[in-house]
Amino acid sequence: MNKQESSVSRRKFLAYSSAAFGTGLIGGVAGSLFWASNNTAFLAFVKGRQNTILSKLARDVLPLQGRIIDVHFGDSIQRLVEAGVIAPQKFKAIYAKRGGVPAWMEELLTKPSSAPITMSFQSAPYLLNLLWPLGVATQTRFNTRSRLNGPNVGRYASTGGWTLGKASRGGGYFNKVAAVDLNPAQEAVILEAAKHCYRPCCNNSTFFQDCNHGSALLGLYELAASQGASENDLYKIGLIANSYWYPDEYVEMAYFFQKLKSTPWPRLAPKMVLGKTYSSFAGWQKNVHKPLITAGLVPSAQSGNPSNCGV
Repeated sequence: MNKQESSVSRRKFLAYSSAAFGTGLIGGVAGSLFWASNNTAFLAFVKGRQNTILSKLARDVLPLQGRIIDVHFGDSIQRLVEAGVIAPQKFKAIYAKRGGVPAWMEELLTKPSSAPITMSFQSAPYLLNLLWPLGVATQTRFNTRSRLNGPNVGRYASTGGWTLGKASRGGGYFNKVAAVDLNPAQEAVILEAAKHCYRPCCNNSTFFQDCNHGSALLGLYELAASQGASENDLYKIGLIANSYWYPDEYVEMAYFFQKLKSTPWPRLAPKMVLGKTYSSFAGWQKNVHKPLITAGLVPSAQSGNPSNCGV
């Protein structure tokens, strides 16, 4: 782990340790309403000058009706419950403070589902916290090579931050549960995609799942590959998920490609967008955010700090 990656991981873990599942982490309803309002410095700045362009970009990147992903949970959540990775009562107690668990989520905690996943403003925060323990706990051959696999396994935001299982922290669940049935070929597809997918909160790939978003995307990839998804399918799925989990960064990215590269969002290759050049924090800041500032297309006062992994 290089110095930058190490500091980011420590920062995230300390944040999770102090807040656990407090005001930030399960921000489901509040977070989705915030996203839907588009009330950010970047979007407010652009709205006043390029409202038509922004409206089109927002529809392309984050349609309000959401996007249906041809992936279902099957019995994976029940396997996590049986293994103690998810303690339903802890889950419900947290959400009780925020309006309760939605009906579709309540069903997932108790029985298998063949319904395709819909990623939307409303569902994205809930899906993040269902997929997170799946990515942490699902047993795979490639996880033995993960940088999490070692004496410090419980000290990452993804593992130490998971407190909704029977154990107080999630480090003991890493790579321990047969939550998703995968053959070697499917694991190879997941690993290849995971190594090439980044997130704008840090400079780590999905394979190095050091935060909840990394674990959640890995869990989603595991479900998808087990149901026949190809590597290219995973990139498409990953871009949908990341866009709803990091709405500001990806709408700004679409604005960058539209204004400075003359390329509309639907024409971009998901693998390229998710790569280190654009979707890592350092890459996004250097290759998306700063060029827009230089061109006078976003306010220079906007800091471009890493996204909050607490949702």
